[in-house]
Formats: sequence, C-alpha cells, structure tokens
Amino acid sequence: MGSRRLAESATAGLRRAGVRRLFGLPGGGPNLDLIGAAPDLPFTLAHGETAACVMAGAFGLLTGTPGVAVVTRGPGVTSAANGLAQATLDRAPLLLVSDCVTADQRHRVAHQRLDQRAFTAPVTRFSGVVGHTGAADTVAAAAALALGPPAGAVHLDYDPSQPGDRPPTPPQAEPSDPGALAAACATARGSRRPVVVLGLGAVAHAVALRATLVGTGIPVLTTYQATGTGPAENWAGPFTNAALERPLLERADLVIGVGLDDVEPIPAAWSTAAPTVLLDAAPSPYFDGATAVPGPPVESLRALLAACAPAWPSDAGRRHLEAVRTRLADGPDGGLHPVDLVRAVHAAAGDALLTVDAGAHMLAALPFWPVTRPRALLISNGLATMGYALPAAIGAALAGHHVVCLTGDGGLGMVLAELETVARLAVPVTVVVFNDATLSLIAVKQGAGQGDATAVQYAPVDLAAAAAALGVPSAAVDTAADATRVLRAAGPGPFLLDARVDPASYRHLMAVSRG
Repeated sequence: MGSRRLAESATAGLRRAGVRRLFGLPGGGPNLDLIGAAPDLPFTLAHGETAACVMAGAFGLLTGTPGVAVVTRGPGVTSAANGLAQATLDRAPLLLVSDCVTADQRHRVAHQRLDQRAFTAPVTRFSGVVGHTGAADTVAAAAALALGPPAGAVHLDYDPSQPGDRPPTPPQAEPSDPGALAAACATARGSRRPVVVLGLGAVAHAVALRATLVGTGIPVLTTYQATGTGPAENWAGPFTNAALERPLLERADLVIGVGLDDVEPIPAAWSTAAPTVLLDAAPSPYFDGATAVPGPPVESLRALLAACAPAWPSDAGRRHLEAVRTRLADGPDGGLHPVDLVRAVHAAAGDALLTVDAGAHMLAALPFWPVTRPRALLISNGLATMGYALPAAIGAALAGHHVVCLTGDGGLGMVLAELETVARLAVPVTVVVFNDATLSLIAVKQGAGQGDATAVQYAPVDLAAAAAALGVPSAAVDTAADATRVLRAAGPGPFLLDARVDPASYRHLMAVSRG
C-alpha cells in the first residue's frame, strides 16, 4: 500500500473515532500525506511537538474526542515525549501519529533511525504501527484507547511497508461490590463530621454528585483537576494531601474519596487519622488503610451519606476556605502580591476557563479562582510540567472557550513562540505572566549547598515587548488596579499582560500550602 492510500484509510479511522481537528509540526515526509488526506479536519500548526500534543490533549479533553497530533520521525517523536508523558499522567486523550524509517528501509537508512516504539512505550498506553492492513480499524482502536478510561497517550508509527498492529481495548470498569459497600457503610455509620474529596474520576459524575451533596453542609475538597465538580456552597478548597487542607481533615471523623487517582496528590504520606473510604476505586497503596469500593460512585456515596449523621455547620466548607484564603493573602508587604494579581484578573475576566502552569504562582491562583463547572480549570498535575498552560489555552480556545492563561516567566519562556500561534489563529486567550525573572518555586525550595541565585534567576525580560513582536497586543503593569483596568479594556484577547510581581510572598505561600 502506498502512503497516499494508507493516509486515506487512516483518516477514515480518525473520522470514525470522532476526531475533529489535527495538531502538529510536520516534516517533509508521509505525515503531510496524512494532513492532506483530511481537508475536513482542520490542521493547527504549532511551533513545537510537545506544544502540539498539549493543544491536542486539551482540545480532546474539553470536546470528549480524541486529540490528535501529527509529527515527523526522529526529532519529531523525541520532541513530543514531554507531551506524551503529560497526556498519560494527566489523563488527557491524545493520539500521536508519527513518520518513521520504514521497515523495508531500516537495513540501509541510519539517518533519524530510532526505535520510536521503544522510546514512546514508557510514556504511552500503547505504541504500535498503522500499516498496510486494517489501517482504519487500527487508528479507530488507538483513538478509543486514548479516550480510556483512563485517558492517556497512544502512539502509532506510520509505516506503509508493515502490517498494522491492533491496539487493545480499554479495560472495563470494575463492577459493584455489595460486600465492600456494606463494609464501608459500617465504617461510616454515625459519622458526624464527614469530608468528601472529589478527584479526577468524579468529573464524569458531576451533575449527580452535586445533586447528592448540595444542602448537606458537608465540606467538599477537590483535587486540582476536579475543581468545579462539587456544589460551590460546599467547596472548602483544593486537596493535595498537604498543609492547606489539614485543619479540616484533622476535624473529620470520616474521609470519603470519590474518583481519586493516585497521581493527583503530592508524594507525601497519607497521615489523616480518620477512616478513609474510596469510591470508584481499587485498593490504593497511596491511601494506606483505606476501604475501597468499586463500581458507580454516586449510588455508593448516597448509601454512605445515609449511614452518616452529619452535624457540620451549613457553612463549614466556606469558613475553612475563607480561613485558608486569609492565611495565604498574608505575607510581606511590598510590590504586586501574586494573590492580589489573581483577584484582579478574575475581576476582569469573570467566568473564563482557566489554564495554570506549574510554578509558584499556582499556589496563589488555585484557592482564589472560583470555578463554577467541571473542566473549567486545566493544569498539569500528574506530570507537573512547566510550559503547559499556553498550549493548553490554545487547545481550549479552539474547543470554543474564552481562556485566561496564568503562567510564570520560566514556563512562558519554554513555549514563547506559541504566542505567534495565538496571534495567527486570533483565539480568545488572555495570557497573564507572573514576571519576576526567577524560577520562584525552585528558589523557595533551594537550600544550603544547592547553588546561589545564578541557579534560579534570569535577567529581566520585557515580555510585553516580546509578545508584541510576536503579534499579540500586550501591556506591562505593576499594580492590581492597573491589571484589572488594562484587562477590561483589552477584552477577551488575544492579549498578554506582563505583570511585574513581587516574589517575596512566595515563601509564605509555600509554607501555608505545603507546610
């Protein structure tokens, strides 16, 4: 089978799987045949392969379709590695299709010849070949595997000289276990201070979970990626298994986790004294000693709550969140406080979808940004990679959302060229850069004997000027009032706000958040 015919068959599989858009950075090979065979699937050109993967994963996450990235062989695949790992650890649906040195040429071609399947296998759900047999079926099955559950990255080498591989089917959900539920209800019986923690797996059940929890007064914590899943009136803030939520969990006499994924909390010991029940979960080595109840979580949660006798004040969650916010907003007086900047941006942007990069600024953002619906906050939590927020914002905007992207100067520096993508596509993305010319989270963690300021500080950069040079209107500010004023005047974007923040409060934010 020639490359053109293989491309036609492969794109038929993409259509069958519900794919709506392609992302990527092509090379001069058959990947262009794949793009050309699908004029009905718009192609988004990125400046880097990992950025293309992040765009595709975010687009897929928000549309409920497989995100697809197309790259060339060799450096195209190796440059996509971080994007594959992000999709797998953050549970985003991503199918990467790459050129390769074909099997019939490997005996003579060494240029860009890598074992790409072996390279991508550790960071994907499956790595195989789309070849001259069953190409449409192979691609459709690979896309279905990327959707999960759990969602993640899948890789296919594009090789007309080989037969294709058949990706495995996604695993079936665990059936209900009446015995496990009965044991959990016995644990919960009479509990007066239950706390519910919603994780990634809860997002699919958001409507039913809200209906179950609203009016109960039970405080609800959410992992970063489950933010917006529970009722707003119950929200007690983020859950990371760290200091921020510890005062609430120390008062609890029962912790009920719904859809918690072990990849979500920080790598610390589970030290909560209260009995823990995990719904829609298998036994977990992270939540040591927890009772696991597989099966549909909403019915299980209703049964558990019926066994409890909650006696929380109706505003217990809100009061805890207010106390958290008060502690975070303290700290050294000085220039533009990151918390004040977050509040100012929200005052201007309202209910926009939020993407957040890894870095110290996320400690200021996540407890203070009200999220009213699931999937309205996108963050790399499982991989916690910098350089995520801007390409994720592009993917989200192409999925139909107005997006605010919060990033640090370090993270933006990794994907700065994607500002040209924002300008070229004219997407409604507002980029807010917490600019202090420092890797601030690393600087807070830096200890004696771990280098000096040269290990964590850059020279100051006028990022507003850089954005303007790449075609994005921009402005620089150093006060919260100016941030709100400038953003209101700018509208939904494209726009970049270069916010010159004072990093002095980050150490305090870290102490309150992580301990």
